[in-house]
Amino acid sequence: MAGLGGSVSRLEVWRDIVSTKPEPELDEVAAGRDAEQALHSMLSDHLTFKSASIFHSKRLPKKYRLSKREGGGSEIDLIVLSHKQISVIEIKNWSGRVRTSGPSWIQERRNGEDVPHENPLEKNMKKLESLCRFLEDCKIKPPKARICRVIFGNKNLRLPVDLARRDEIVMHHELDRFLGHQRASGFGERFLMSVLELCLEQEASQIASEGFFSAIPTRDFEASTRAVAQLETFDKIELYGGRVISGDLRELRTANGQSIPLKQLSSGSTVRVQCMRNKLFLFFSALFGSSPMLTLSEPFKSYPVLPRDRVLFHMAGQKELEEVELSRIVRMVRG
Repeated sequence: MAGLGGSVSRLEVWRDIVSTKPEPELDEVAAGRDAEQALHSMLSDHLTFKSASIFHSKRLPKKYRLSKREGGGSEIDLIVLSHKQISVIEIKNWSGRVRTSGPSWIQERRNGEDVPHENPLEKNMKKLESLCRFLEDCKIKPPKARICRVIFGNKNLRLPVDLARRDEIVMHHELDRFLGHQRASGFGERFLMSVLELCLEQEASQIASEGFFSAIPTRDFEASTRAVAQLETFDKIELYGGRVISGDLRELRTANGQSIPLKQLSSGSTVRVQCMRNKLFLFFSALFGSSPMLTLSEPFKSYPVLPRDRVLFHMAGQKELEEVELSRIVRMVRG
């Protein structure tokens, strides 16, 4: 381990790796993991579905964000774009009960914890308005029919009746009639295809009832598709234990003073932090082995790293940069 910021012994490296505690995902986030993975497998860039273009996890440019915080309110779960409509869809996996308190929604979790949230309907509408303003600033005419939906996909959530009946809200049970007809394998994919089926059906009904029959010209539709496709997504770090954090990867700082920029990674690329987590096997490797005990995958495979080397990461919604030790990281994904 020479050249890694002093005489760091292999047993010290072993200690740093095995002492790292797993960080499991929150229950409500883990419940949506299958759906999120299906999003990425179905929509590597974007999906064409019944003459509509569907995009996922797109991030508005800084000037169009809802707050001044880094990343605040800037990511849209699903964008559905056709010649006649533009829709913004938010997918929530809350559980427990929800009550309102002034402008806030309070989620009462099953463990008794109260979690305040900004009104997701109002927030989603602001995202739609910002998206349309972005397209207009690009000299693109968006469709007149502009529709928001918030999907509550967890069957263990209870909303007040007046909220659950709102057109902008789709509850889990409303998707049941679509789920059995999907050919996709796995519940996550079938769930998402059902979301799209239901939303496009509702949107077609709303377009007809409100008289929005006119379609935008093909050149505007194609320009809109190109503009939305070019929007960025958040970078992500998967931590040991399953937790995933979103934000901006900045740089890797090593113990020997190296600073390696991470923004140079191409969009969609993955860097894996490779190390053995089994205490006994890693201990024998520390005693008798000679190869590095922790490495990075390409394109940083040639860089010698240690468990306490840090990735500078600007987590979405946070003001300050966070330093994440490599021992905590399983992989980093560039948005």
